[in-house]
Amino acid sequence: MASVFKEEKLYRIQVSKPCRVIGILDNVFGGFYPFLDDIKEENWGMIPAGCEGWLIKKWGRTSFLPDENQNGIQQFTHTNQPFVLIPFHKIKDSYKKMS
Repeated sequence: MASVFKEEKLYRIQVSKPCRVIGILDNVFGGFYPFLDDIKEENWGMIPAGCEGWLIKKWGRTSFLPDENQNGIQQFTHTNQPFVLIPFHKIKDSYKKMS
């Protein structure tokens, strides 16, 4: 049972095309963005192409863990918390494996 709680890094990936990971309703009902002013931006809630990070397995689920301090990360993470786990199904057709 201990292995379910352990984080396992599978491989590095790069997002190959922009994909929406946060919708407006996610914000209204307690999502990442506390201010409605953020919705005015065109790319709000989108992971931009070129974003890199790890595909990990944690808590029995596969997720994308983007690297912090890269361009565009503020579009889908809270301002005070650059670490976020994106469910794999949100990016499954929009990434490529890095060597």
